[in-house]
Amino acid sequence: MAEGKRSAIPDVCLPSPDVRWTVEDKARVAAEIGAACRRGGYFFLRHHGVAADLLSAAYEETRRFYRLPVDEKRKFNASAQSQFLGYRGLGREKSTAHTGSEACEQYRIGNIEGALDMPASADFYHAPFTNGASLFRSLVRLGDTLLSACTDDLGLGATGFDPFMTSPMHRLGFNFYGVAHGEQIANTVDYAMSPHVDLSLFTMLTQNEPGLEVKGSHGEWICVPPTHDALFVFIGDYLQRWTKGLYVAGKHRVRAVTADRLSIQYKHRPGYATVVAPLSRFIGEANPARYGPFDTGRQYASHLRSLLGSG
Repeated sequence: MAEGKRSAIPDVCLPSPDVRWTVEDKARVAAEIGAACRRGGYFFLRHHGVAADLLSAAYEETRRFYRLPVDEKRKFNASAQSQFLGYRGLGREKSTAHTGSEACEQYRIGNIEGALDMPASADFYHAPFTNGASLFRSLVRLGDTLLSACTDDLGLGATGFDPFMTSPMHRLGFNFYGVAHGEQIANTVDYAMSPHVDLSLFTMLTQNEPGLEVKGSHGEWICVPPTHDALFVFIGDYLQRWTKGLYVAGKHRVRAVTADRLSIQYKHRPGYATVVAPLSRFIGEANPARYGPFDTGRQYASHLRSLLGSG
């Protein structure tokens, strides 16, 4: 673990949210995001325009929810039928790196695919997080801005990723890592969330206590400190796959915590059943695809069932 390597994480500063971006502003932001995506796949995003009081209110809702009795939280249990919106109890998610489970409680809100049957409306699962739902809408707008900058950096033209973003399946998660969680589920590893990359275009995250670590270019784990004035962004599998590895997915984990920790994470995702595979501009006869296709519909749902069960 590299506690002192805050400087290893680049900063991207957006123009003031109160002013119209100039051509020069757009070019600078695209270049800075593109450089960070190629180098390690993560960066701090400053001047993001998300209201501090909205973030604070969402944190308070998260604290309030996780103080509820277990039976109350389980009323919102996530399942395949809820498109995995809702509550994921302690130990519910299996680890992909060891034989145990992830030492955290989780909750998800977000968009749904209307063609699929659900036992209750998305509003039911959003109910404990009124401010969280407002935060979700704010982060969707910010996510669209970041994706537009990636489109500019990659030279994908005016439409960019638009064909893949019809009815996007964005998600916002509220996570609780308790100091005793690992012991309660008999984990023997020194981390609370296993190393992985996200199945998303990118993730934006805020945390109230240390714990998040990203993997550096030399294989070291770099501590991501909590920041009150920035969001932490890391690239997911889908942008890495679409760009054939030009953009690097940020591998990350959560180490065992020494204080109860909350994190709020937003995942920007394409439409349901989008097939993510290297785009034609990044491959050719002398430059074959290194990544197979991934179906964000059934294949993604199958992945979640393998981690969470059917609910």
